[in-house]
Amino acid sequence: MLSGNKILIVEDDPEMTSLFSDVASELGYQIGVAQTLDKAKQESAEHLPDLVILDRMLADGSDGLGYLEWLNALEGKRPGILVASRLTSVSDHVLGLELGADDYINKPFEREELRARLRAVARRVASIRVPASVIIFDTLEVRTLNRQALVKGTPLALRPQSFSLLNAIAERQGEWVSRKALWHEVWTDYRNLSPQDTVINTAISRLRGVLSSVEGAPEIVSEDLGYRLVRANEL
Repeated sequence: MLSGNKILIVEDDPEMTSLFSDVASELGYQIGVAQTLDKAKQESAEHLPDLVILDRMLADGSDGLGYLEWLNALEGKRPGILVASRLTSVSDHVLGLELGADDYINKPFEREELRARLRAVARRVASIRVPASVIIFDTLEVRTLNRQALVKGTPLALRPQSFSLLNAIAERQGEWVSRKALWHEVWTDYRNLSPQDTVINTAISRLRGVLSSVEGAPEIVSEDLGYRLVRANEL
């Protein structure tokens, strides 16, 4: 199913690299390895991978989350990101998600858990899930089949997470959606945690930035009730 897709393993521990490589090979990925942050950037600049497994504490003393910060400064397609680290606190998870990771797995972990999480990230990025309809709100069209959003026919450059967030808000057709509901619908792997305000705020801010860059796009407003879409000339 994933044949031909590339995965970049950013990891300096040989045993972990071997485990990641074995599981990725079983899933049909072509494999690249980087032991340092600079090497990861170089590999990605030459050939952007489809998925990245990202360690936090690398051989050059850098934090692997620097790779996410580097990605955030770029435009265009983004790989799916699975952070795998021995930094396991809730604040570590929140930081990774806030910077744009799709998932965060604690070391040590079972082989089958790694396999399942890689598949889940791949599904989100590849948009395998087939939704029910097209959502129209004023000038906004959300095509859930191919996970594309347009304003007056102009495609929006959205990350997978940003699309999921916009879809969850747009399907309410201007009605309020709570932070808790958004957390459960968008950050599905973290439903067992309380909604993380910093993660949600960062994601909303990023989505607002994309919408504001297109003339005539609806706007996202927020109150204690949560969030909702309003028409561009409604405020």
